[in-house]
Parts: sequence; structure tokens; C-alpha cells
Amino acid sequence: MKNLIVRISNEFGNQMFMYASSLSIAKKMKRSLLIDEESAYLTKKNISKFGLNNFKLNSKYASDEYKFLGNWGYLKRKFLKKIDRFKNNKLFYIEKKGKDKITHFQDELFIDNILDNIFLEGHFETEKYFIDIRDIILNEFSFMNEDKFKNSPFYNDLIKSNSVAICLRQNRFNEGKRNRSRQNLISSNQFVKEQITYINKSIDYFKNKINSPKFFLWSNEINNIDESLFYDKIIKVVHNNQFTKDIDLRALNLFLLSKCSNHIVIPSSYNWWGAWMNNSKNKCVLRPSDSFFSNFKINNQDFWPVDWIEIKK
Repeated sequence: MKNLIVRISNEFGNQMFMYASSLSIAKKMKRSLLIDEESAYLTKKNISKFGLNNFKLNSKYASDEYKFLGNWGYLKRKFLKKIDRFKNNKLFYIEKKGKDKITHFQDELFIDNILDNIFLEGHFETEKYFIDIRDIILNEFSFMNEDKFKNSPFYNDLIKSNSVAICLRQNRFNEGKRNRSRQNLISSNQFVKEQITYINKSIDYFKNKINSPKFFLWSNEINNIDESLFYDKIIKVVHNNQFTKDIDLRALNLFLLSKCSNHIVIPSSYNWWGAWMNNSKNKCVLRPSDSFFSNFKINNQDFWPVDWIEIKK
């Protein structure tokens, strides 16, 4: 059978978009999906790590012959992508970007060609690629450690209340050694302030919409958050080191996010998946308008599901 090899890269939420979209594309092209979980994570520029091993995926991992490993692999991939531009049957299917670096849903990716192996690269951050196989994707993203995750001290409270999940992204523009300029710090602080404004508007929405909402907060820097900045009492989701021993916190927190009744979603792939994986028909998901943030732009024009409620500035 012919193969589609997806190059997984970037952060946890990005990885999930790549896998879900490539699985759907592989099914439409009637190909087997192989996962390259190494090539992107062995480069010097990489600051992330592969995380899809937290799920019970049915796709197989690619063997080394389908990966571009080491310096030789890097040069080989670069060369093949260059000459690929002059071929009718493409070896690489790469997500297209506009001049503004914005992407969108591309149904032309479903056209097959005669090659036995095709390499897929891109972020594909829209449910339009996989919404028609939603149940399959939810099954693929079953957690390996779900039983252990249910022992979290927050779990029962989340599922038994009108819980509302909130995420706050800090240090967005000054993460990593190369981004620690004064301007990047200013941009990050501005982004946090605007997120809090959006979150408070959303808190007001839920207080008028549902009975006794209970707000739970996740953040990448949660200890320094001033709770008085919010319009209602919030519960910080923090676990002690003893509970999280041998647990990938990315998977644990995503599992808990998905168990909340409702969601206040910021422009974050990880946060997006927490809301999308909530399979309740009664859930309410709020998202910011595309113009809400002054120095942040969504990379895919089809990023937001159409049934999520827009909160304007």
C-alpha cells in the first residue's frame, strides 16, 4: 500500500493538528499514514519535544528510511524539496502560505499521484481537514494514562460542576534565549493584559449564561498570576510533584481541559484542542475576535470552528 509520511514538529497542540489532518488526508488519498517523530526534533533549532506518544494512536511510526536524520538527512531533504518544484507528481505535499504567511484549508491536497511515498509538511490548523472523521480523531487521541489522570484532585470537581476552563499564555514573545529583547518582553506583557481583558469579558458572559459557573485556570506561568485581576473567583490548576512524577504534564492538563463543561479559549493550539475534545453537545466555547489582540495574528484563517462564540474587543 502507498504511504503518506507526516513530519511532526513544534509544540503539543501543533502536533495534534498535524496528525489529525494528515490522518484524514491519508484516508482520502487511500494511503497508510506513517509518523516521522524524529527528524524535526533532532535539529539544533528545536525547543520542543514529541508528545503524541501520550495517545493510543493507530498509525505506525516511520522507519529510518523515511526520515531525514542528521546533517546528511537535512541536506537531502532540502535538495529533494528544491527539485520537487519542477515535478508533476510531487514527493512533498507542503501547506501553502500567502505573502502574509497566513494559511487556509486546501482541498487540493486530496489529489493522489503515482508515487509510493509522499511526505506531508505543514501545520494544517483547522478542523476542516478532519471534521468529517471527528469520532475517529477522538478515538485516536485517547490518553495512555487516563486512569491515572482521573486521580487528579481537580477531576471530580471539573466533571460535577458547571466548570469553565480558562487558559492564559504568558511569555509568548520572549521564550527562548534569542527572544529576550526589551521589545519582546513589552509585547508579551501587552498580550497578557489583552488576554485578561478578553477573559473577563468571557467571565461576564458565563455569569449571565449559566448557573453557578466555576472557573478553572491553566497557565504556563501560573504561580505569579494575580487572582484579583479577574472578575470572579478562579481556581488555579496546579499539581504537586509527587502526583506528576512520571506524567507528561502536557497530556494531564489537556485531559483535564477536555473534561470541563465550558471553555474560554485563547489563540493557542493546545487550548483549542482542550475545547475541541470536549464531546458534550451542551458545551459552550468562547473565542476572541480576530482583531482582539494588537500584536498577535492567527496563522490560519480557518482556525476557529464556526459554532464557537466570538467575543469582540
